[in-house]
Amino acid sequence: MILSGGSGTRLWPLSTRDLPKQFVPLFDGRSLFDLTLERLDGIEGVGPPIVVTGAPHRGLVEEGLRGAGMRDGLVLVEPVGRNTAPAALAAALVSDPDDVLVIVPSDHLISNVDGFRDAVRDATRHAGKGGIVTFGIGPSRPETGYGYIEIGEPLGDAAFEVLRFKEKPDQATAEEMVDDGRHLWNSGIFVARSDHLIDEARAHCPAILDGVKQAVPHVDGAVLELSDSFASVEAQSIDYAIMEKTDRAVVIPVDMGWDDVGSYRSLLTAVGRDADGNHIEGDVVVDEVRGSFVKATSRRLAVAGLSDVVVVETPDAVLVVPLDRSQDVRELMRRVEQG
Repeated sequence: MILSGGSGTRLWPLSTRDLPKQFVPLFDGRSLFDLTLERLDGIEGVGPPIVVTGAPHRGLVEEGLRGAGMRDGLVLVEPVGRNTAPAALAAALVSDPDDVLVIVPSDHLISNVDGFRDAVRDATRHAGKGGIVTFGIGPSRPETGYGYIEIGEPLGDAAFEVLRFKEKPDQATAEEMVDDGRHLWNSGIFVARSDHLIDEARAHCPAILDGVKQAVPHVDGAVLELSDSFASVEAQSIDYAIMEKTDRAVVIPVDMGWDDVGSYRSLLTAVGRDADGNHIEGDVVVDEVRGSFVKATSRRLAVAGLSDVVVVETPDAVLVVPLDRSQDVRELMRRVEQG
């Protein structure tokens, strides 16, 4: 089950509200959505994907499924985004009760595909025994932009009990959690049987479950449009609505080269770089540029004497920002849209 919402704010202007980052061909002509479909398709016994998306991106999803040869996938179209818990429950309600859902964002990069597939197999076994499984990533730095998971006792098959989920910390707390060896980044990937997910929603967020039920139509085609009543469902994440409350939570630490590609700094790490540490793409001329992301899409771009910067040109906008301020791009986009 693929979560494919998003508003395209953090990699603006390459990514926009009409073309969010999961659909932008950032990796040798392939998008993050394409790569998500590819790595799921290689798992033995995997069924056709269920993709939850918004109405503006329905065509992009259908095009991606066709391109991957997945014409039997199901698309659930939200009239408005309500975060991950309602989206996951909609997918669970249109699935068979004993289906194991692998719930993945479409905008994450996973370079170690074999590691991901092994973790899915381990998680599926725990899900079959009643667990609601999440994948944890060993933190490589004290990141304040991610949520964390504190692990407890081992449960076998590479899994651990979850002691608690922790929201995005301040710098000092993040440094402590990285040093103590008991915390993992929360990847936002979940594995659970449909009926178990629904049971936990009934126990911990019954109003959300009831609202989603009212919005889900009878399955009668490859595309289902959730009714307008979906807009009245409370917007909550799976983490908050279910995972922080359930006693079934299980975490599997996974070394899978995971990155949420949530900034240009992250993107520069993920894409190919030259001997000067640059990623240069398009009709670009550079002179004494180091450690930078420079891309032109519609005209010639020249950059000289700069290090550790982002310079992006599109037909609609030009962005210039230091890499260490790439988290400011969301706010810049907001101000541009306001005029």
